[in-house]
Parts: sequence; C-alpha cells; structure tokens
Amino acid sequence: MCGVYFFTRPNSLKCKAKFHIIEVMKWNHWRLRRITYSFLTISALTLGLLSPVDMSRVHATDTEKTQEQKDAEKAQADADLAQKQKEKEAADREVAQWEQKTETLQGEIDSIDAQLVELLAEIQVLEEEIDDNLTQIEEMAQELELARATEQKQYADMKTRIKYMYENQQKNLVEMFLSSSSMAEFLNQIDYANSVMTYDRDLLASYNAMRVEIEEISAELQNRQIELQSQQSQLSAKQASLNSVLTAKQAQMADYESALGAAKEAAAAKAAEVKKAKETARAKANIAAVSAAVSAGTTGSGGSSGSSSGGASGSGVNSGAGLNPANVTGVSGSSVVAYANQFVGNPYVWGGNSLTDGCDCSGFVQQVYKNFGISLGGGRATSVSLRSVGQAVSYEYIQPGDIVCYAGHVGIYAGGGTIVEAQDTRHGITNNRSVTCHAILAIRRVV
Repeated sequence: MCGVYFFTRPNSLKCKAKFHIIEVMKWNHWRLRRITYSFLTISALTLGLLSPVDMSRVHATDTEKTQEQKDAEKAQADADLAQKQKEKEAADREVAQWEQKTETLQGEIDSIDAQLVELLAEIQVLEEEIDDNLTQIEEMAQELELARATEQKQYADMKTRIKYMYENQQKNLVEMFLSSSSMAEFLNQIDYANSVMTYDRDLLASYNAMRVEIEEISAELQNRQIELQSQQSQLSAKQASLNSVLTAKQAQMADYESALGAAKEAAAAKAAEVKKAKETARAKANIAAVSAAVSAGTTGSGGSSGSSSGGASGSGVNSGAGLNPANVTGVSGSSVVAYANQFVGNPYVWGGNSLTDGCDCSGFVQQVYKNFGISLGGGRATSVSLRSVGQAVSYEYIQPGDIVCYAGHVGIYAGGGTIVEAQDTRHGITNNRSVTCHAILAIRRVV
C-alpha cells in the first residue's frame, strides 16, 4: 500500500495543480471581460456614444437577451427610422405643394387687385366725363330756352310790323307820296319799308337756325349721356364680377392657408417622430455594439460602435437675430392706434380713401398714417405694396402701430393681440380681430 501511495501521490498533486491553473485562467478570463466591458462603457460615455439611459438598457438586457436579439432590435430600429424618414419626406412634399398653390393663388389675387385698381381709375374718369356732360346739357337747355324765347319775340314783333304796314299800306303810300319832296325820296321810303321787312325775315331765319343748332347739340349730348351711362353700367358690372371673384379667391386662400398650416403641423410631427426614431436607432446600435464587444472580449467592436453611432448623433439648430428696428419718426405707435380707433364703426368702401365716408383696408392704413405726415409710397397703396414699406419686424417684436400684411388684406396692430382694420363691407372698420386671423406675410414699421 505504501508503495502504491508513494507512486500515486505525485499524480494527485499534478491533478490538483492543473485544476487550480484552470480555475485561475477562468477567473482571469472573466476579469478580462469585465475590464474590457468597463473600458468600453467608460469610453462610450466619455465620447457621448452611449447615454446613461442606453447604459441602463445594456445592464437590463445584457443577461436577458442574446446578441442575435439585440442585432435584430437594431435592424428593426433602423427599418423604423427609414420608414419615418420616408413619411417625413412625403409630409415635406405636401407642405411644398401647398406653398406652391398658395403662392400661385396669391399671384391671382394680386392680379385681380391690380385690375380692380385700374378699373376704379376708369370709373372715376368716366364719372367725371358724365358730370361734365351733364353740365353741358344743362347749359344747352338754358341756351335753347333763351333762343326759343328770342325767336318767338322776334316773330311776334315782325308780325306786328307786317300787320301794321299791310293794313295801312294805302294810307302809308299816299302819305309818303304827299310828304315826299320828290319822286326819289318817295322811292327811298318804299325801299326802306321793304328793307325793314327783309331784315325781320333774315333775323327770324337766323334765330330759327340757332334754335335748330342748339337742339341738335342737345340731342347729341343726350345720346352721349346715354352712352356714358351704359359704359358706367358695364364697368360697374365688371367691378362687381371682379369683387365676386376676389372674394372667392380670398375664401380659397383661407382654405389653402388652413391646409398649409395642417400640413406644416403634420410635417413637424413627422420630424419629431424621425428625431425619436434616430435616438432609438442610435441607442439600439450602441447597445448591440457594446454588448458584442463585451461578449467578444475585445476592443475592436468598440471602434465600430463609435463609427456607427457618430453619424447618427449629429443635429443642427437654426438660429437668427429677431428684427426690431428703432423708431425713426418720433411718432408713437400708440398715437397711431388711438387715431385709427376713432373711426371704428365707419363703413368699408372698396377703393375708398375716406376715414369717415368709407375706405378699404389699404386706403384705411394709408389715410391713418397720412394724418401723421407719413407717406406710404406714391399713388394709391395696396396690400401688396405695403409689404415693402418701412422696415421689417419679427413677430416676437411686434408693437402697436406696426403694419400687418396678409394675403389680399392689411391692418394696423393695436396691441393686446388684435388689429384695427377696414375689415369688409359687412363689418366696416373694426378693432376686435386677432392679429393671427390670417397667415401673416409681413410686418412693417414706418414710425
């Protein structure tokens, strides 16, 4: 036994030593994996490739999910991101389409507005011509009445003279013969009597011709008046037609702006979804990469994680200084608003420029500022031309007195989120609508 024990002991020691070495190697391998894992984690956190939330996900899923499951989740997150990006691109295209439609419609509204301005000028010229023609008709009527009275008087006088001369012809001839000193004087008296009759006839013919001429001129003026009134009716009908088209276009513009606003909101929502999908995809990629590196026990995959997530982590921020120009006229915006509010309740008249008798939106703005000696450009202002007067203002810096321009409309910011404006024929001049009642195209400061 002793001999057997002697020879078996060394083998037993070798087995124990070998077992011990294997245990040490296993422990060192586990330790190396933990060191590698810690190194990759610290590197990812330091470089911003892995957030604390991602890290908690790694801890929570490291023991629950296999590497294949994590890779599958990463692939699914990438697919979701690609789908969200397609949806966002479709939403952006819809926004672009509505913007194009809105721009085209605005061009049509501007064209109709220009036609109405030209038509108003034609109507004004025609009305002046009608007034002048009426004045001439009245003058011709007075001259005709005077000519008829003169003609009648001359005719009556001539009849009286002719009656007297013919009734007393024999007596007159005898008296002229007896009273004449010679035959020549007698003949002269007879010639004189004949010349008086000839003069009366010629004068009566002249008055008659004058009366006929005045009647002809009066008839021409009356016909011209009928023609002018017909033209006025046609222009008024054309104006009504253009106003109807303009009203329809403005209603259509309101629908377009509503659709454009909805499309922009949808695009913004899709952009938020894309952002969230990017964050999810980045987190899944980092989790899979770190887990793969830990499982492999190497640092090579860590570099891959850094490169794969680095491209997805970038973002941009749009920034810019707001526009808030200083007052250059010394006129306060509150004074402008106070003056404008005096005319609230007065009528709206398309193309008008009277703050009391009636005006349209651009005429109202132009006349209010005219009171303070501020010109808004030569000629008649329009909702289009007012978009370029003064200085541009950012919405966040809007102040009372600023001009607010919309599609086919314009008003004055009154403060408190409202505008004072010549609204329409139904409401007249008001000061109770929100400044955002339509999509704002421009804000201009002229004080």
